Amino acid sequence: MLRGCAALSVLCFHVWLYRPQGQPGPRHSLSAKVLFELNLGLICFFVLSGFLLYRGFVRAMLSGREVNLRRYALRRAARILPAYYVCLAGSLLLYEAVGAGSLVPPPHQLVLFAVFAQSYSTGTFTAIDAVTWTLCVEVLFYLLLPVFAALASRVGPRRHARQVLLLCSLLAVSVVWNGVVSARGWGPVAAKSLPAYLGAFACGMLVALELERRRRPIGRLAAALLALAGMAIVIFTGFGHEQWGSHTLEHRLLADLPAAVGFALIVAAVAGRAPAERRRVPPALAGLGVISYGLYLWHIPLILVLLQLGLLPTALLARLVVVALGAGVLATLSWRCVERPALRWAHRSG
Repeated sequence: MLRGCAALSVLCFHVWLYRPQGQPGPRHSLSAKVLFELNLGLICFFVLSGFLLYRGFVRAMLSGREVNLRRYALRRAARILPAYYVCLAGSLLLYEAVGAGSLVPPPHQLVLFAVFAQSYSTGTFTAIDAVTWTLCVEVLFYLLLPVFAALASRVGPRRHARQVLLLCSLLAVSVVWNGVVSARGWGPVAAKSLPAYLGAFACGMLVALELERRRRPIGRLAAALLALAGMAIVIFTGFGHEQWGSHTLEHRLLADLPAAVGFALIVAAVAGRAPAERRRVPPALAGLGVISYGLYLWHIPLILVLLQLGLLPTALLARLVVVALGAGVLATLSWRCVERPALRWAHRSG
């Protein structure tokens, strides 16, 4: 459910951003400010990844078991790679078919996309499918997580204070990194790298640690209060971005970390409930969560193709309907034809 909402928020942000009239100017209206801040949905993805992936490692540490790293690698690869490569290939074919060759990098740079290195070059950072820079961050996190979990295990699985301190050190890495990037003007490649977002992953990992230690469901009232507090923090983060801009010391150091804290509280409120409570999710939201990865991957290529063909509506609402429906169809196909078969194979093989 949360993944679906995060994917939809990023889609809405890009629908607002990409328009037939060209890039938007200064954000004066309330609606423009709200739509721009929907890009915080990507922070929710990072928090969720930290929570979902680290929870298995925490559970293994507390029970004294070894994590099956082969299974971990297979399932991560099956979840990310097939749909990603299909989307890249499909996007390239679509761009060629509609005469949008300018959207395609030179052939010698395509290898960067194959190994999730496009975000480390200014020439390919937002090429083909602009959202894939976040996958470069995610994949590097996947690779480093077992190393961090091994370190956490050596610290002492049941030494709670030390575990919390270790995770808080990742928050500190993000703050220091953001400060250095800002002070030295390193640009978007450094600003959009894993160190800048380690704090967001760490927020999710802290929730995983606390819920696994707790071992009992969170009460309904406590969950409601956590969710409300989380939403308030996320909204305040967006308000701060719009009210004070990106030039304050607080923004340069903290960036989107406050929003990550807010999303972590929401994740705790949802994941900490009893299993029966968690299953009471409206079918539409549950379905949105299932196809969220495909929705995230395909909406920008679809927007760019419609722009090239002159078919992207000018009116925001019409644009949103067209893109959401088109991306929803592509995402459903991605889930049924690519993602689900790959995940089933990984579960059988692992």
